[in-house]
Amino acid sequence: MNLDSLISDLALITIVAATVTLIFRKIKQPVVLGYIVAGFLISPNFVYMPTVVEGADIHVWANIGIVFLMFGLGLEFSFKKIVTVGGSAFVIALTVMCAMILIGTGVGSLLGWSKMDSIFLGGMLSMSSTMIILKAYEEYDLKREKFAQLVLGTLVIEDIAGIFMMIVLTTISVGQSVSGVAVFSEIGMLLVFLIIWLVMGIYLIPSVLKRISSLLNDELLLIVSVGLCLGMVVIANLIGFSSALGAFMGGSILAGTVQSVKIERVVTPLKDLFGAVFFVSVGMLIEPDLLIEYILPIIVIAIVTILGQMTFATVGTLLSGQTLHTAVRGGFSMVQIGEFSFIVATLGMSLGVISNFLYPIIVCVSVITSFTTPIFINNSEKVYNFINKGLPDGVKIFIRKNTSENRSSNDKDKDWFVYIKKVIYRTLICSLILFIIYWTGTRYVSPLIEEYIATGITGGIIASIITCVMMIPFVNLMHGTNNALFTKLWLKHRSNRMPLLTLKAMRIVIAACFVALVLRTILHIPFILLVIIAAIPIIFIIRSDYIKGKTINIELRFISNFEEKTLSRQKKERGVKGEIHWLNEAMFVTEFEVLDTKEFKTIYDFSKSRAFMVTIIRIIRDGKVINLPGKNEVVKEGDILHMLGTMDEIDACTLLLEDNEYIEYTDRDDMRLKDYIYGQAFYNIAPVEQLICCPIRIDNDSEFVRKSIKNSGLRARYRGSIIGIERGDLPITNPDKETIIQLNDMLWVIGTKRMADSLIKGDVLHG
Repeated sequence: MNLDSLISDLALITIVAATVTLIFRKIKQPVVLGYIVAGFLISPNFVYMPTVVEGADIHVWANIGIVFLMFGLGLEFSFKKIVTVGGSAFVIALTVMCAMILIGTGVGSLLGWSKMDSIFLGGMLSMSSTMIILKAYEEYDLKREKFAQLVLGTLVIEDIAGIFMMIVLTTISVGQSVSGVAVFSEIGMLLVFLIIWLVMGIYLIPSVLKRISSLLNDELLLIVSVGLCLGMVVIANLIGFSSALGAFMGGSILAGTVQSVKIERVVTPLKDLFGAVFFVSVGMLIEPDLLIEYILPIIVIAIVTILGQMTFATVGTLLSGQTLHTAVRGGFSMVQIGEFSFIVATLGMSLGVISNFLYPIIVCVSVITSFTTPIFINNSEKVYNFINKGLPDGVKIFIRKNTSENRSSNDKDKDWFVYIKKVIYRTLICSLILFIIYWTGTRYVSPLIEEYIATGITGGIIASIITCVMMIPFVNLMHGTNNALFTKLWLKHRSNRMPLLTLKAMRIVIAACFVALVLRTILHIPFILLVIIAAIPIIFIIRSDYIKGKTINIELRFISNFEEKTLSRQKKERGVKGEIHWLNEAMFVTEFEVLDTKEFKTIYDFSKSRAFMVTIIRIIRDGKVINLPGKNEVVKEGDILHMLGTMDEIDACTLLLEDNEYIEYTDRDDMRLKDYIYGQAFYNIAPVEQLICCPIRIDNDSEFVRKSIKNSGLRARYRGSIIGIERGDLPITNPDKETIIQLNDMLWVIGTKRMADSLIKGDVLHG
């Protein structure tokens, strides 16, 4: 009776793998390396041991191994888990992955490799090994250390980002080039897949599992789980995505169910078995002749990986607001590439877009960097002490001021989540619009100009200028996230400042990339250089008050149209026309007392800070009242200042002033605007000096129409301050001074009876 080769090959794989990994456990080395060595020993490239008979069968086992590895990763995934790792992990993962993709691609090009080899090399070098790092932490009892928790959180983000990177790599592999349209089309298909995933994950699968829970034992639960996994693999392949993505989706659907822990337990043996076969198959691809031939690239890539991962992980950790101690220890943990790199390499091989030598090279680099990982983790404390001693005092002071031991706790601040959510939404929407403008400019505007206006370089310049001008408002909108919230976070903790600046820099780079795509059509110079060139006008655009004023109106119109039904309903709920409940509910008055005038001598000394976004509406001095003081008004000791703003603006103002010994927050509670206006008699203020709120309807004859609030002259001429605008059904609280006043706007201004009389006299307010 002849034994099937599939069974004999599997017997050989498991026996050799078990023997080698036991030896590796004994010498305290990662089990993954044991599997790779076992694979080499039973491969046709090592003639001193029995080899597998059917290599094609091993390829099938390896693909099943990838499916179950990604299924296991999906089981460990949840949106709650991403939330718990905090903003620091996002900043670190973003820094490391972007830097290593660029460096890896550059190294591949310098070695003379093809474009696709270089791009895939960048992808392989961008992620560290979760298995190897976790193993090292467990061995040295470091898993509960603060820096270790941060690194493990970063690895979660890297794994998720790796899934999306595989989608992009698959897309650009089809045409052997980076096609923006193709990438966005694939991402669109991915979104459809994600919607299906969310519907199944939130509504369908948990409900089904609850209904059949009484029937499920371990055996049936395993069958159901594997069935869902392989079903998602089939669906993903039908849509055009990889098996790995389908398996990950299947696991993540089950991760949100109450059965997830039990499922993970029953699936783990299956995942371990086929995962071992996958890593053994990786080892079988090692060819000694190829390694000797490519020994120089192996050494170069290993050095680049260690230094690059170490450096950018450390820099990313500092940028996230963590201390130098945490940054060095975390950075020295991430000095390797691991299992995900093999999956990316397998993807490249299956697509037929990378050279045969790249896979064994990456395996060798992984082996080298894995062996060095424990050394770097063990010596990270010594390196920190050395760096800390050698740093100039100025640098140490700067780092100490802008980082915090409590950074991880600060990440969980509610304001941080709100701010990051706004940044992500705004960046995604504006990026999509910028891509549409780029696509329209290159596909339609450029051909039309070449046909009817000019050809060659002149036509290219005209088309590029038109396209870039169309992008300007949306470049500005991308950076228009809640300024009061930004300021509040900036002032709360100095350790917030580095991540805030990193997020701002990230958006500048994204906008610069879109502009660079346009410029590339006329300037045939390296893309990276174009991004640097494009970043200069981007910075000018986001700092321009004129452009800011124009884009504010675009955003307000979008919000008004998007929320038309909701806004109309809310206006009806507010009551009869003319009432301003929305303003009364949103605006507050707070009170400060000036203790000394050494630092603040005039109103301008307060308001010159960009963080000071409230309006000083009144000074009370020795029983006398100064309403809406101008910027040159002198402030004296003992003055009581009344400041008007939204709650976020008042919080930011309080944070700005609370550490200052020259002014302090009084014991008086913050008051809503309406309560403040009706309660002025409490201060014994004469009726003629009391502040009132007046509406001004803007028509074609208005002197304010199409002017910014700053240039309207309302404050200088009528001694009033605009505190709100009603634009159709849209209420705008405490509008930016660059906001352009539009026809049919209703301005709400605050001032005294004298202001109202002046407005009536000037035929602005009809009495």
